[in-house]
Amino acid sequence: MQKNFTDAQIAAVYRHMTRSDFHNPDTMLVLFSFGGQVNAVAPHATANAQRGSVFKMCFQTFWADSADDAFYVGWARDIYEDFFASTGGVPVPGESFDGCYINYPDNDVADTRHNRSGVPWHTLYYKDNYARLRQVKRRFDPTNFFRHALSIEPAGG
Repeated sequence: MQKNFTDAQIAAVYRHMTRSDFHNPDTMLVLFSFGGQVNAVAPHATANAQRGSVFKMCFQTFWADSADDAFYVGWARDIYEDFFASTGGVPVPGESFDGCYINYPDNDVADTRHNRSGVPWHTLYYKDNYARLRQVKRRFDPTNFFRHALSIEPAGG
């Protein structure tokens, strides 16, 4: 986050945190300070390109019964997409947001059903660093052995 919440974002948080069908005390909006010296490093100096942020933010909810997975994952998707409605359901780097933080991986940002921004997932996480990171991946893991849904793909050729 590069700015305070807008009225629409505050309304979205309130709307989802006070839903009549939602009663989970293990749910929170977490804010972490992430400015100061963090922002003194150039965006291209490390894999983490988010160097203009004031704070990091994430929505969290925890539940014990796997039978409730669809409900809670649906709730998390709803609040996230509503909060970032002005940018297609995801925090597109720009004036208000600085993208996604890779330590909070979210496969939904790579899914066009949830990311309607037209901005690829790797831009949300790495901004302009993705091409360079693909070269590093090609050098150290050319067969893409170490991978997951949001893995950096090795550069071709």
